[in-house]
Amino acid sequence: MVQNENSIIHGDAIDELKKFPDNTFDLIFADPPYYLQLPKGKRLRRADGSEVIPVDDKWDSFESYDDYDGFTYKWLKECQRVLKPTGTIWVIGMYHNIFRVGKIMQDLGIWFLNDIIWVKIGALPNLSCRRFTNNHETLIWAVKNKKSKGYTFNYQLMKRLNGNKQMKDTDWVFSICRGNERERDENGVKSHPTQKPLKLIQHILLTASNKGDLVLDPFMGSGTTAVVATALGRRWIGIEKEEKYIKVATTRLNKYIATKK
Repeated sequence: MVQNENSIIHGDAIDELKKFPDNTFDLIFADPPYYLQLPKGKRLRRADGSEVIPVDDKWDSFESYDDYDGFTYKWLKECQRVLKPTGTIWVIGMYHNIFRVGKIMQDLGIWFLNDIIWVKIGALPNLSCRRFTNNHETLIWAVKNKKSKGYTFNYQLMKRLNGNKQMKDTDWVFSICRGNERERDENGVKSHPTQKPLKLIQHILLTASNKGDLVLDPFMGSGTTAVVATALGRRWIGIEKEEKYIKVATTRLNKYIATKK
């Protein structure tokens, strides 16, 4: 049993990753800061008058692209080290960051398997009407290096989930996180601005892991990975820098576990 199994570590991802032995994890899912560079305090409103609260938190702020690239290189290098030769890493991003992340992954020798497009049902319209609505996010699926063999790909399962048709990298079409799934505080405000839907993480874990495998989420956030891993019988470890998100994730996980007793 790995230390801190099935728990969230409070700390900086890079610092905490350094504490794990080489070749520890069967699967890594990383939802890192996107470096959105949105104006601080800016507020927009939808057509129905509801407010859009942008991601302008400190954890998504960097001094420059060089600063962001340095941060990205460090956490990716550690993830590569702790990933098993038979494991895979999944990194999600948008046009703001995914190309920079992808280059750094390739510079490290991480070997790409697919770039998967999550088409987001219910994506926020472009309120300025000065560009197309951003309706997707990109997932890079990769192995430790070019020599890595024997990684898990549950091809037949994913085929069945896709109407018995071979799943394509553009077949991930489902809703953003909303409704009862969205974690909110006592005032109805979103508890985490970039909470990912359960179905997204479910697809990832069903694709590339098996029961009993050890999953790492170095940017745990609202705890979606923890909930899905628990539901699917995977072991997991999360890392989260913000204490307020650890509280959200822990409460959410405990609530899920209580419903299954």
